[in-house]
Amino acid sequence: MDCPNVEALVLNLSSTSYALPNFIATMKELKVVIIINHGIGPAKLTNLSCLSSLPNLKRIRLEKISITLVDILLSRLGSLEKLSLFMSSFSEVSYNIEEIAIPEALPSLQEIDINCCYDLEQLPDWVSEVVSLKKLSITNCGKLSVLPKAIGNLSNLEVLRLCSCINLCELPEYLRFLDITDCLAFKKLPLEIGKLRKLDQISMRRCSVCELPNSVRNLKNLVVKCDEETGLLWERLEPEMRNLRIMMEK
Repeated sequence: MDCPNVEALVLNLSSTSYALPNFIATMKELKVVIIINHGIGPAKLTNLSCLSSLPNLKRIRLEKISITLVDILLSRLGSLEKLSLFMSSFSEVSYNIEEIAIPEALPSLQEIDINCCYDLEQLPDWVSEVVSLKKLSITNCGKLSVLPKAIGNLSNLEVLRLCSCINLCELPEYLRFLDITDCLAFKKLPLEIGKLRKLDQISMRRCSVCELPNSVRNLKNLVVKCDEETGLLWERLEPEMRNLRIMMEK
């Protein structure tokens, strides 16, 4: 198939495995790849290497796909800006990740969106080395319990969204926007959260058991979005945080 001017490709599958066709490598104007599996279980995706020759590829979205995440690194997607994974599963193979220079393999990646990936127990350590990353969104991943501590080294990370990760019990310490809505097992904010001078919004609905460390008093112009019960935790601090805005949902 010869499609040199195509900019978006949507593949609808209904199978247990699928190898990306080699002709994709000739689609030099391709910017978006969306692969949706309509089968009962996740489809194993292979031959991702055909994407490595696409100079304009900006976004990849995989739905109900089983993927070896190291294949993303080996494909060296130099222009990729956003990676989205929905209802997908991850399998790891024996490979020395240290042999891959992560910042060179994914130099432009700014956003990772992981949603409804129910088997995800921990985030791959290599995510902490994607130095260009600005937004990390992990939602509805019930088995996720902890994030790599090295994520705190991502100096460009501005948004961390962790909605409905009900077993998450620990956070690294950093950023500008933090969303821990419905993280029911989360017991406390990082002790040094007050050092995050750029942090200006926290969304924490249904997090009334979360402890607020003393350092939150150092956060200026903070907006907190929460439910009424969680709002009581913040209302106690209003006399000391004059620019604090609490937006409670009824």
